[in-house]
Amino acid sequence: MTHYRVRKSRRKTMAIHILSDGQVEVRAPLRTPQAILDRFVMEKAQWIEAASTEARKRYKKRQEFTLKDGCSLFYLGKRLPLVCCELKKPLFDRECFYIPEGFTEEKMKEAVVKLYRSEAKKVLTEKVHYFAEHMHAKPTNVRINAARTRWGSCSGKNSLNFSWKLMMAPERAVEYVVIHELAHTFEHNHSSAFWSIVTAFMPDYKMQQSILKELGTLLSTQDWEI
Repeated sequence: MTHYRVRKSRRKTMAIHILSDGQVEVRAPLRTPQAILDRFVMEKAQWIEAASTEARKRYKKRQEFTLKDGCSLFYLGKRLPLVCCELKKPLFDRECFYIPEGFTEEKMKEAVVKLYRSEAKKVLTEKVHYFAEHMHAKPTNVRINAARTRWGSCSGKNSLNFSWKLMMAPERAVEYVVIHELAHTFEHNHSSAFWSIVTAFMPDYKMQQSILKELGTLLSTQDWEI
């Protein structure tokens, strides 16, 4: 029998969630009998085992993830080196990530994330302005965040938010996310009207979605939490 933990709430249906470390959690209505929970898990046993095994592999890789002199990092789809050298403060020149010698691994990660966020603010603000002009969109703001599962979002007031991790994606994929969120300033949904706007400015958007999905899978094996 698969080991699992239970989280009960005022929900109406049961669902199985594989947590980031591979643990299995069943979410169920408050008065669900144990026998019903066990049967539900047994019926999904094959899927649970496969998904849990994959999650444990990703978790192990995240635990092993390190930044060090000579490693490479993605920037707009290209691999660029991280170089530890005699500098007073971290620097990025779009060819290398330069980190002062003597930084601890945690401090190095903080420095790299800060460099990515700075680039994200500049690059994404420029692209939002460029595409907004062509799409006749009127976003109210551009913010950079550390969202784990979303590349971008658009608030009800048309403020655009982007994950700094988007700077690792190829440039055209970045532009797709910008167009996607700008399209939401007209259509706050994923209706056919919304996708018509996206298609008009990015006909190959499905290819960009695939690229972003692959990058998301890679990032699920890396620990960027600071």
